[in-house]
Amino acid sequence: MKRVSILLVFVLSVFVANAWSRKCDEAAVMVAKEHLTPEAKKLVNKYLGKSYADDVKYLYDLEKEQAPQLSKKARRAAAEVHYLHLDGNFQPKKVKGKDALKSLEAALKVVSNRKSHSKREVAVALRTVINLVFDMHDLSKIRIDGIKHSMRDFRYSVPMAEFGAKKDQFSKVKWSKSWSYFDGGYNFFSANYWAEDLRIYIGDKYADYAKGSLREWVSENGALAAHYLELCKPNQVVGYVDRRLMSPVNYEMYVKATCRLAALLNENLK
Repeated sequence: MKRVSILLVFVLSVFVANAWSRKCDEAAVMVAKEHLTPEAKKLVNKYLGKSYADDVKYLYDLEKEQAPQLSKKARRAAAEVHYLHLDGNFQPKKVKGKDALKSLEAALKVVSNRKSHSKREVAVALRTVINLVFDMHDLSKIRIDGIKHSMRDFRYSVPMAEFGAKKDQFSKVKWSKSWSYFDGGYNFFSANYWAEDLRIYIGDKYADYAKGSLREWVSENGALAAHYLELCKPNQVVGYVDRRLMSPVNYEMYVKATCRLAALLNENLK
């Protein structure tokens, strides 16, 4: 019997937080690779090996490794590579230090001009692309001018149940947990399971999800982030159903990240 996509479980079940874990990211790069052109796939294999799922969380792992040697200020500065900075119209801002878009565009430039760089430099750039495409689809990593609470993590409240005794009891939820976590409590599922679910969800819509440019995707994600930043203000109570319905939105961001990663690699590995 054909398995019903786990997305239906998200819509019908209580939202339970578990991260875009390493297994989920591995699944995403597995599926992204299936949408690469033969030329792009050959070059990915050349620089990263046949399985580039090993490169998920690369920047986070590198930061963790370097952390003991860096000051607190330097660690904070390094972490800015994971965040998008947008103006009030959801257009990219110029930043002095690191930024997800700035770093992603620099990495793509290395990838597209790979003949002018060492194999190691290209490999690092590809790993950076993989990581930052996921970061730019995490709505909690988008900072928008005029929305003060987007500049930091914060907490909002959600009823513990829609009906019954617990409907008047509330739990605090971190903004970052709303978008870094989505998989409904099924953390025991394998990367292959998540990859199968992604294939079902994407179906024949890869071209639709991959359509557009990097900067268009950034603005689209910014507009979506602004919507939920208005819904989930600090200390505000978010309705139980509204909170649950954030889960499939988050899953679609995960799907878009998968398809757009493939699109960027195809575009820059010609």
